[in-house]
Amino acid sequence: MQNDKQVQFPYAYVLVLFLIIAILASSGALCYKYRQLVSQIDEFTIQAKNVSKTLITTYADAAELAYATRSTDQLLSLIQESKNIKGIKEVFFVLDNGTIIAHSDTEKTKELKGNIANDEFYYNIDMILYPHTKQSRELFIFNYFVPDLPLPFTTIIRKYIQQFLYKDINTNSWLVTKAVYAKGKSIGTINCIIVKTPIYDMMNSYYKELLYMLIIICGAALVFSLCTGIVLFIKQKRVLQEVKEFSAHIHDKSSQIRSIIKEAIPVKE
Repeated sequence: MQNDKQVQFPYAYVLVLFLIIAILASSGALCYKYRQLVSQIDEFTIQAKNVSKTLITTYADAAELAYATRSTDQLLSLIQESKNIKGIKEVFFVLDNGTIIAHSDTEKTKELKGNIANDEFYYNIDMILYPHTKQSRELFIFNYFVPDLPLPFTTIIRKYIQQFLYKDINTNSWLVTKAVYAKGKSIGTINCIIVKTPIYDMMNSYYKELLYMLIIICGAALVFSLCTGIVLFIKQKRVLQEVKEFSAHIHDKSSQIRSIIKEAIPVKE
C-alpha cells in the first residue's frame, strides 16, 4: 500500500501535453483560416470591381444616350435594376455642376433638391467629378466612406485588421466613377457606390468558424492528454506492482537460501 501511494497521477505531463497539442493545432488552424480569409477577401474585391466596371461602362453608354436624346427612361430602368445586385448601394448620373440627372433612389434626389452639392458630407464632389476634371475616359475606383454606414469592429480591432488582414478597413465602400461624354466633351460622371458589407460578413463568419474550431481542438487535445495520462498512470502502477511482486519473490528465495545454508552448516553445542 505504501508503494501504491507513491504513484501519483501525472498531472504535469497531461498539462504539458495538452498545451503542446493545443498550441500546435491551434496555430495550424489559425494560419489556414487566415490564408483562406485573405484569399476570399481578395477574390471578392476583384470580382466586385470587375462587375462594377462592366456595369458602370454600360451605365455610361446609357447616360450618354440619355443626354443626347433628352430621355432618361432607359437609363433609369438600368439604374433601378442595380438595386437587385448585392453590394450596390446607389447609382447616379450627375453633371459637372452636381445636378442629378438620374439616381437609383428617387427619395434621395428629392432630399438633395436635385444636386449632390447640397450634401457634400455624403457626396465627395472631388472624387465623384474626378474623371470629368481630368477629362479622362478611364474608369476610376476609389475607397469611399459613406456616413450612414457604421464601420465594423472597435478602433483597436480595426487597427490590427488594417495591419494584418485588410488595409482598407477604415473605408466602408468603393466609389466607381466614369466620365460621360457628349459631342466629344465630358459633361459629368456616372457613379456607383458599392458597400464592403460582404467583406465584414466574411470576417465575422470566419471569426465564428475559427472560434468553434479552436474549441473543438482544445477539447480534443484535453481528452487525448487525459487518456494518455490515464494510460501512463495505469502502466506506472502495473510496473510498480510487478517490481513489488518481483522483490517479494526475491525476498522469499533469499529466505529459503538462508534457511538451506543455515541447515547445512553444523552448529556446535
